[in-house]
Amino acid sequence: MKTLKFGIAAACYVFMATFTHASLYADENAPAVSLASKETPEAQSPVAAPPPTTEPPLTLLMSALGPVGLAKPLTKAGINIYGYAESGYMVDFTAHHKGATFLGYDNLKNNLYFDKVSLNIERTVDPAKKQFDMGFHVEGIYGADARFIHSNGLMDKQTGRYQWDLLQAYVDMAIPFVPVRLRVGKWIELAGFEHFSANIYGAFGDPMRALYSYSYQFLYAEPGTQTGVLATYVLNPQWTLDAGITRGWNQSIRDKNKVPDFLGRVTFTPNDKTSIIFTMTEGPEFPIGVGRNLPSGDRSHWWNAYDLVITRKINDKLRLGLGTDFVETPRIPGFSGGAKQWGGVAGYGSYALDPHFMLNTRVEWYMDGSKGFSTGASTSANYWEATGGVAIKPFPKNNTLSHLLFRPEIRYDVSDHSVFNSSEHNQLTFSMDALFTF
Repeated sequence: MKTLKFGIAAACYVFMATFTHASLYADENAPAVSLASKETPEAQSPVAAPPPTTEPPLTLLMSALGPVGLAKPLTKAGINIYGYAESGYMVDFTAHHKGATFLGYDNLKNNLYFDKVSLNIERTVDPAKKQFDMGFHVEGIYGADARFIHSNGLMDKQTGRYQWDLLQAYVDMAIPFVPVRLRVGKWIELAGFEHFSANIYGAFGDPMRALYSYSYQFLYAEPGTQTGVLATYVLNPQWTLDAGITRGWNQSIRDKNKVPDFLGRVTFTPNDKTSIIFTMTEGPEFPIGVGRNLPSGDRSHWWNAYDLVITRKINDKLRLGLGTDFVETPRIPGFSGGAKQWGGVAGYGSYALDPHFMLNTRVEWYMDGSKGFSTGASTSANYWEATGGVAIKPFPKNNTLSHLLFRPEIRYDVSDHSVFNSSEHNQLTFSMDALFTF
């Protein structure tokens, strides 16, 4: 645990020193894009708050509704409809046909498969206006990814490679006279640099979704979804506070522990180029799986999960990011020994060459000190991975084809234990996806 905490602290210090120095040479006249926001650059506001309800971005789907007379009234009401489709392919050069990859979603070797299609309808509200307003967000997905992100009790009895899931379904209410938004329902988790459906419209220019594969932290140290009540308070343009109660990691209709969790987040945006976000959850989480035949819920041993994300826009081409996670529990039922810890540190960089190409990279260290509980391996282990990729927009100026994106990448993983494939210490993979937003 001391090693993990020291590693995270050291990485944070080095990263902060690096981008602070680099910012002295940044182009202060370049148009700013806040990487903390999951919205498109056009929809971002200078405060860490949801964008206003006026003039949502006109998507391909909304444009298609124009000829039948629906786009204008929907836009006037602040309602936006959009989605995306994604398909990918992965090759494991270390072991071609069998064995674990620990890559999570894109782990089907030598197969072209359909990741998902997502359909969203939303109306956002702006608590900074201090006016009563109502909004909502509903997102449904279908594809191979759905089976990995089901919440407990909701569409989790399906079988087969391709499944459905109600990924998000919540209602927002902006409170009058105070800069507060109240959210009730199910949402994608708040923690982490990477997100399951983060800023899919800004995928070309947003490091949060720049790479096809996911980090160990995203897969093994953060929840997928949470269901509950969340209050957001916009203190000022620099500080936003979130606090709420949830049913736990990946719990929704059912909660195996029947004990609520605390969820908190602090967002600090000192300027339009930098954001620092700290998120924490406290509560009993075992078991975190979904579906039938789960072990008995554990109410006694609370998990402490801490997440820190730092993002910095150096100039109009270069963006840097840092994500850290640390999870600790006093005991895991069925595992010998006492307290268990897991988590890690990941650094990110994205550099835009031109409107067609963006270079992206991630370097990560992850420690599973839970005897394989967090990763599903047979033992505790340290993992390192380095991923390099390029986001390609073949037709950036075409109104329709500019929504097409390719993300080829090379990834190298190594562990201090033989956990990969056929008892290997390392693995080398190539993967690529094609993504089309509409």
